[in-house]
Amino acid sequence: MTKSDFKFQSATINPKESIKAGFDLKTGEWEATQNIQQYKEQAKLDRDRQDYFGKANKGYRKMATIPDIVAIKINEDHGIDLHDPTFMNDKDKMIKLKHVLRFEYPDLLINT
Repeated sequence: MTKSDFKFQSATINPKESIKAGFDLKTGEWEATQNIQQYKEQAKLDRDRQDYFGKANKGYRKMATIPDIVAIKINEDHGIDLHDPTFMNDKDKMIKLKHVLRFEYPDLLINT
């Protein structure tokens, strides 16, 4: 490996569940990946529970289970920053998020 071939890769605390990131200094390209299967399984479990026990008629209901890598992708592709503290107060962004989840990430959706 020469100096110009340097590549950096990292994973956060638990490599099986966390985001893995890589950066190629030669090309300037970067990539981030995360296995989201456990999140899909949790969302399905939540939907199954809700089907069995029924939906709550008052208060808040969980809309989706969204892993960080998907939140990053939604921000990049649609300009919706789920980590912005004002996000939940913006009805237009919430409507847009529901649309994105329904058509791009239906396995993560629990309620609409």
